[in-house]
This record gives sequence, C-alpha cells and structure tokens, in this order.
Amino acid sequence: MPKKDCTFFTRKEILRVHKRFRELRPDLVPRQMNEGQAASVKVPRECIEKLPELRENPFRTRICEAFSRDGQGNLSFEDFLDFLSVFSEQAPRDIKVFYAFKIYELSFITFIF
Repeated sequence: MPKKDCTFFTRKEILRVHKRFRELRPDLVPRQMNEGQAASVKVPRECIEKLPELRENPFRTRICEAFSRDGQGNLSFEDFLDFLSVFSEQAPRDIKVFYAFKIYELSFITFIF
C-alpha cells in the first residue's frame, strides 16, 4: 500500500479506496498490493470514467489524464488515491487549485489543436 503521508486519507480510508479501486477491475487488481503493484497495475480510463463522480462530467477524460502518470488517463492505485484525495474535503485549497488548472490546461490545449 502507498504511504499514508502522501495522501489526506487515514489508513482506514485508504483501505476503502483500495476496495473501490479493485471493484473497477477485480480481474486486474490484486486483493493485496505491494508498493510496486500500487504504481504499476493500471485500470483503463474507460473504467474510471464510469465512476458515479465522473460519469456525467464533461471533463471526465481530462480529469483522468490529469491524474494519470501515463498521460492517457489509465490510473494506477497511487494515481487513483491522488485523484480521490485531491477531491476530498481534507485537501488544501492550493492543491485543488493546482489540479483545477491542470485539468483546464489540458482542455484548453486540446481545444487549440
């Protein structure tokens, strides 16, 4: 599991997030993950976009791309944890603003080209 100091969640919340991540693709995500797997096992963007929080959001693809290390929107558990952590109430405003601009920037660049 990722280190708790990298997120705004408690250990119990991290375990719930892992359960939710695993439910997206149980065939792909192991029940217990080591640190290497938390960074390397990725759930496809198409599965992430089906989450209730994103399903109706017109920026869902950009949101996934902003949080994915591969830039394609496929999220590792670490990416998924970052995604949910930033949108949590515990996240500081400056972190939320950083990602809001990152999402907007990706949308703007796509619009120009």
